[in-house]
Amino acid sequence: MPKCKDIIAAMEEIAPVRTAESWDNPGLMTGDREAHVHKILVALDIDDNVIDEAEKSGADMIITHHPLIFRPVSSVNADNKTGRYLMRLIKKGINVYSAHTNLDVSPIGTNATLAELLGLREIEFLMPPNEDIYSMGRVGRLEKAMKTEDFGELVKKKLGLDNIAISKAGDYVSKIGLCTGHGSGTEFLLAAKAKGCDGFVTGDVGYHEAQEAIAMGLSLFDGTHYGTEVIVTGTVAAYLRGKFDIDIIESKTDGQTIKII
Repeated sequence: MPKCKDIIAAMEEIAPVRTAESWDNPGLMTGDREAHVHKILVALDIDDNVIDEAEKSGADMIITHHPLIFRPVSSVNADNKTGRYLMRLIKKGINVYSAHTNLDVSPIGTNATLAELLGLREIEFLMPPNEDIYSMGRVGRLEKAMKTEDFGELVKKKLGLDNIAISKAGDYVSKIGLCTGHGSGTEFLLAAKAKGCDGFVTGDVGYHEAQEAIAMGLSLFDGTHYGTEVIVTGTVAAYLRGKFDIDIIESKTDGQTIKII
């Protein structure tokens, strides 16, 4: 039976903490490294529904993408959601490990998963790599040029979205850049344009970011923060199943916070 520290070591084989952004807080959020792990639940975030899932399924470890503790915590009590979640998890003895920007840049992380899901070819890094294999974002070509709206429909279908927001800069797209989560910052858009992209997939697109992209000739496809990142739970679960002979399940909680009606 693996211990919590064994699961952590396996995660850090493919998403080393050293590759995370300096402002990030990946790692063991709560738990005991020496605790034996019988069942793992893989989720994007921690919330009450995910903790309910863990309790009902018997999972004694949760692996998330977004860190449960992101900013310094001065107290742990039920007056705020982080404190409430920590109290529940500690009481039930559930270990929580998070891999955030270190998973974004991983060869099997959020960006690599999205590029594969969209069927991109000739895939390369969007941003300069760290240690040759860890890079934020991806760039790739479509099999053939697509109408901008048709590619938007493809993104919507692949991410299981009911709607998608598009900022259209041209009638067709053929070379696509992407950065999961909130990846529409100027540095990412400039990098995509420099690599000859005419389309860019990300989430959390703002009004001024869309203006900037259109001025560059980049059509933006907002797959939402949640939609572009939750896809990695399946990738992580599959990876861990290849490492450990224990039950590893993917969260069924719908954590999408942006819904258009």
